[in-house]
Amino acid sequence: MDIRQRIGRRIRQMREASGQSQIQVAEALGITRQTLSRMEKGEVSVDSEALFRLATRFDRPVSYFYDERDDQGVRLALRADHPQLLVPGLRNRLLDKLAAIVDLEAAAGLGMQHGLPPTEPLEKAGERELSIVQDVAQEERGRLGLGPVAAFSDPVAVLESLDIRVIPFDLAPGEDGEILSGFSAYSESLGAGIFINTHACLSIEHQIFSLMHEYAHLIFHRQTYQAPSAPYRTRGRATSPLEKIANAFAGHMLAPPGGLRRFVGTLGAVTLTDIFEIKRIYRASFAAVLTRLQQDGFIGRKEAGRFWGIWKKRGWQTEEPQPLTEELCFYRRTLRLARRAFERGEVTQDFLADVLDLSRKELAVHLRQWEEDAQADAVQ
Repeated sequence: MDIRQRIGRRIRQMREASGQSQIQVAEALGITRQTLSRMEKGEVSVDSEALFRLATRFDRPVSYFYDERDDQGVRLALRADHPQLLVPGLRNRLLDKLAAIVDLEAAAGLGMQHGLPPTEPLEKAGERELSIVQDVAQEERGRLGLGPVAAFSDPVAVLESLDIRVIPFDLAPGEDGEILSGFSAYSESLGAGIFINTHACLSIEHQIFSLMHEYAHLIFHRQTYQAPSAPYRTRGRATSPLEKIANAFAGHMLAPPGGLRRFVGTLGAVTLTDIFEIKRIYRASFAAVLTRLQQDGFIGRKEAGRFWGIWKKRGWQTEEPQPLTEELCFYRRTLRLARRAFERGEVTQDFLADVLDLSRKELAVHLRQWEEDAQADAVQ
């Protein structure tokens, strides 16, 4: 397919998706319907002025019309007992957001890429598999510069440094109280995306764990994601092996064995106060810390049972004790890309406002700051 055919196909796709007729788009471009028809068929070239007008009308960067990407084949993994919580409207809106960020990357001159390690397909959760998971978690901590002890200061920034798009959404629990913590998406054309529910009922610790959980799915299961989604039992005896793998990876990423050993290795016995201190340091939930302490043998079965009894009696399974208060910061990477794409003249303000979830007034603040920064740089 040559460049004229590729651009023509994109014009037709966007026109049809927006519900506009050839006459409407042709009139906006100041050309005849017949000329637009020939453009869509790839029979005539589209000049730069017409492309810019089309980008403005369809709220896409100019680079979108050159893109060879096929948006089909996006596969999802849901961290939920009931995948129907992700209703089609929300799913499509979030996948559109992922595609828009990919378009923004292209407009900023960044090639489609991701920093995921080679996939390690694991579908069982036996002792051997979980040992592999622990090893991979330690390798990932080393690759990310955290080493065997350090805590995540900004997990969103760490994943975005790998060019993994992290996208927030706000979804209330269903009528039966079930909650969709997050999910991940992967396709050869779009790459990787992690979607995190930031609803007020979910603690920051829960959101951080979900980030690492979905990162695990992208490492171990991205080649076996289903389309559009597959249900996973997240708790109880019927918990999916894939969920056990993702939970184990997340726990080891957030509370590594070396860190736990350094903290509690010299203690005679672990107390409730110790658990809260580890929780604060590693930005993990009470349940995640207690699970890791038990896994690594720092507390025995009887003592763990006592702590789990306290956890259940005080309702900490639904309300995180001593929760983190600093919210996760999303869209910093997207803001950097937006500035670069805007300075290159590849995106419209409407597109930027949409992809950044900003009003035009809020976007104007960023635009002024970018202009001031550019002027300051020019003086230097």
